[in-house]
Amino acid sequence: MSKRIALLMGGHSAEREVSLNSGHAVASAIKELGHEVICVNDVHELKSLSQHDIDLVFNLLHGADGEDGQLAAWLALEGLKYTGCDYVGGCLSWHKHMAKTLVNQQGIATPSFQLLVKPEQLIVDAAEGPWIVKPASEGSSVGLTKVNHADDLSDVVHQAFNLTDQVLVEQYIDGIECTVGMVGDIILPVVSIEPSGELYDYEAKYNSQETRYQCPAPLSKALQRQLQDDTQQICQILQIKGWGRVDFIVDKSGRRWFLEANTTPGMTATSLLPKAAQVHGWDFNQLVAEIIKTARRHD
Repeated sequence: MSKRIALLMGGHSAEREVSLNSGHAVASAIKELGHEVICVNDVHELKSLSQHDIDLVFNLLHGADGEDGQLAAWLALEGLKYTGCDYVGGCLSWHKHMAKTLVNQQGIATPSFQLLVKPEQLIVDAAEGPWIVKPASEGSSVGLTKVNHADDLSDVVHQAFNLTDQVLVEQYIDGIECTVGMVGDIILPVVSIEPSGELYDYEAKYNSQETRYQCPAPLSKALQRQLQDDTQQICQILQIKGWGRVDFIVDKSGRRWFLEANTTPGMTATSLLPKAAQVHGWDFNQLVAEIIKTARRHD
């Protein structure tokens, strides 16, 4: 049955361009699936549409606009069906330190970290380096920096506070970065990432032609299964529903480290979820159709 779908895309966060690219691809798929799509830039535009105008909301707003839980809370209050998790899952996942703490309490390893609300809180122990410095609440690897020397850490932290009001200083784990997607009850195949540079940062994700992806990942079947099981457990811990993606590092000893969870993954030409879906047997249109099936009203 044909549906009228409001597609939230763009927004005003640092990830606006990624969201727009995702949105254009998904809008085309929605039309090819036989549905009507109404592209909406932000919540203010969405508020102009009544419940009678649309059947569901497909949320593709990256960053705080769509992923920190506030949008989900408003959609629930309006009684609208929407894709993605509810406000609890959004909030827990968006705040990386909360996600890492909750996941680690359930026995899944995550790199040690400091959460800073001002630069002066930084504690530097040269023996703990290298470090990753990043915003505590941001996506698409915005503001991600590796620091190799303790003498440079304070300057990088001060620079990070120009982007955000909370900074995460995290232990750097040397290994293979991997990601595992989830749609409905399906845990997708593991994707491994070989960035063009030292880090899988914004440039390596969206602008480099040299970043390499492998799916299935070049890991043992047992290790891939463990990453998929971890993903299922993490989604339960963080109350991620509908669809999402969980990022890991596998170190040289084969130990798995949870990095972060994404409740609204990218859907661009270089995005990871479509790559995993293709190996699972879904083309892009079917992936979009499966995500639409997960849309529901949340209490």
